[in-house]
Amino acid sequence: MIEVLGKAAVLVAIIATGFGTKRLGWTSASDFHVLSRILLRVTLPCALATSFNAFEIAPGLLYITGLGILVVGSQLVAGYFLGRRDGHRGSAFGVLNVGSFNIGLFTIPYLGTFAGPQAVVYAALFDIGNSFVAAGIGYGWATTAATGHQITVRRLLRKTFGSIVFDTYLVLLILNLARIKLPAPVIAFTSVVANANTFLAMFTIGVGLEIVLARSKYVVAARHLATRYALAIAWFAIVWFVLPIDHGVKVAISLLLAAPLAAMMSAFTAEAGLDVEASAFITSASVVVAIVAMPLIMVGLA
Repeated sequence: MIEVLGKAAVLVAIIATGFGTKRLGWTSASDFHVLSRILLRVTLPCALATSFNAFEIAPGLLYITGLGILVVGSQLVAGYFLGRRDGHRGSAFGVLNVGSFNIGLFTIPYLGTFAGPQAVVYAALFDIGNSFVAAGIGYGWATTAATGHQITVRRLLRKTFGSIVFDTYLVLLILNLARIKLPAPVIAFTSVVANANTFLAMFTIGVGLEIVLARSKYVVAARHLATRYALAIAWFAIVWFVLPIDHGVKVAISLLLAAPLAAMMSAFTAEAGLDVEASAFITSASVVVAIVAMPLIMVGLA
């Protein structure tokens, strides 16, 4: 427990460091856009390449990926309708800031410590579905909706395949299923760059974070977080009492449902020209919730 809480505290400390550099004047809110581009276009793809090269996807467990698609897809739809009263930009913000899970950076340490290596495999398979929907459909949907253009299949596909993160996932998934490994020199490069991904992701959130916001932004954050966790509770009930799946999978998915919002969502929010401050606040709040909720869930299920 101490080890896991220590790792979670490190992530919070990095967010605080990014926030502190902005307060000291070493960085500014405008730097968020530069940092987020480096995150989405350089360090995150390298982290994905390194991660995918380290394990093989078991076709018999791909139903977990399908479950990830359903869970995150339901979040995106809920976020879209939640924001409709604020117009097309509100809908776009909802799509990005209700759905997705930070699994690789945050949840894996919990699973590895409490549930064993098999649970880590379950989490990785769920993360494929999570990332495909969030970085693909969610990104395409939100960036199209933010412009006010009618959402057509053509526009959605163009935006979706315009996401470097989504394209990286797609290529790596195909290579993994085909049992094709990336060359050792490529992995040597990506592994070095990947080491910077966790720090950069949390630091970027800190640079975008504002603790003192307009009251209306707190209301927006509270609505999105409430919707997120209401859906998490509903899916928890479905997983435990409806789905005929292995107990170990149920435990892993239950922990994943409490995971924070994916760090890349704030970067996507910036790319869509939406409210970065509110997004960074939602992401940071979800980290705090996860620090409290995930150990409690693990103890309750033990």
